[in-house]
Amino acid sequence: MANRSNHYEAAFEAYIRSIRIPCVAVDEAKRAFFGDGGVKNPDFLLYPRCGPNLVVEVKGKRGKNAKGRRPWENWVTTDDLSGLTCWQEMFGPGFRAILTFAYAEPLQPFPLPRENGAFEFRGLDYRFWAVGLDDYIANLRSRGPAWKAVAMARAAFRRRVRPLQEWLPMTTEAPRRPKPLTERDR
Repeated sequence: MANRSNHYEAAFEAYIRSIRIPCVAVDEAKRAFFGDGGVKNPDFLLYPRCGPNLVVEVKGKRGKNAKGRRPWENWVTTDDLSGLTCWQEMFGPGFRAILTFAYAEPLQPFPLPRENGAFEFRGLDYRFWAVGLDDYIANLRSRGPAWKAVAMARAAFRRRVRPLQEWLPMTTEAPRRPKPLTERDR
């Protein structure tokens, strides 16, 4: 099961369920064995009706900075990338690994129309953007070896990232409101 204390992953799961994409939330508490060591588990496996199945790592970021601009932060750890690479290889050609960035913003005092791409969850608006693992790796740069983190240059990222909806060809409608959460889901 996904880490529901992580609001980004909880919002992602609620969004996926609201648009009825079959999914498996993966238990991140234990690492899978792969070769001589462990490998980081992905966050979700998605099974859209059309196109490849998706191995998904969700990375939460703030949607706007203090000046109201979108900084398009997209850094991830090298552990995230090596884990996704291993899972994509293990699952084979029917699966594609993607990095999904969940950008959270406070609700607007005067909300935009529902077609604005935002998904409201627990008092925040979330926007989900994704980039293919192979494309991300081909364009990454180090954020410093001590951090074991990498990122794409923002301009390159903006050219390559697509709304998550485009990775899910089975859906053509805007997402519907999710059912109210029970205490167990919170």
